Amino acid sequence: MHDLDSTRRTALKGLALLGIGTTGIGTAAADEHHSDDDHHDDALGNGGQSAPSDLFVAHLGPQEDVDSDAQGMAIVQERQDGLKFAVQVSNLENAFMGHIHEDEVLGPIAVWLYDFQTQDERLEEGQFSGLLDVGTITDEAIAEGRVAEAESESVDDLIEKIEAGEAYVNIHTEEYPSGEIAGSLVPVDSSGMMPHGDLDDSGPESETNESTNGTETDSDTDTYG
Repeated sequence: MHDLDSTRRTALKGLALLGIGTTGIGTAAADEHHSDDDHHDDALGNGGQSAPSDLFVAHLGPQEDVDSDAQGMAIVQERQDGLKFAVQVSNLENAFMGHIHEDEVLGPIAVWLYDFQTQDERLEEGQFSGLLDVGTITDEAIAEGRVAEAESESVDDLIEKIEAGEAYVNIHTEEYPSGEIAGSLVPVDSSGMMPHGDLDDSGPESETNESTNGTETDSDTDTYG
């Protein structure tokens, strides 16, 4: 169980990933990973949004029987226009899809997180550390990406699953097609410590400037603590 300081750090990092300016955390830089993908800008909102709402975090680590140094964090935040999300990873090689699964790590797919724009597979070739994908989950995205067995047919349905502790983020790679790193989405209380404000539209800050392709980078070792 995370202590209060750890929970606070997690919330701060999560909100920073989603591009919210906070005391002690600068506004996010332009995304270096998919800088040409306009859907990333959509995930970060624009002026006139309401204050931050419910925040959920999944700490992503190797699954059972997976030998990997990869790790990551998935952030989901309820907003007026849907569920904002960001997925940050470290030392992940040849990722080609990522989802929110219902009920268990390999349960029915509720929505694709990577590749979010296409709701389909997309190979991130080589080793990668940084922002894998961001987006705004809407009813339309769920309708496009969900499987028939999934109970979530809308954002409201998915929120119910998340709040019930029945939603898991799973990132799949070529070596581990059933999933290399995964974690359950759990609530993080950010109330009382984050100022009200709009989502910054400059984009979340990637921990590395580009895909590493096997080259060591200057990733922050405390990113997922």
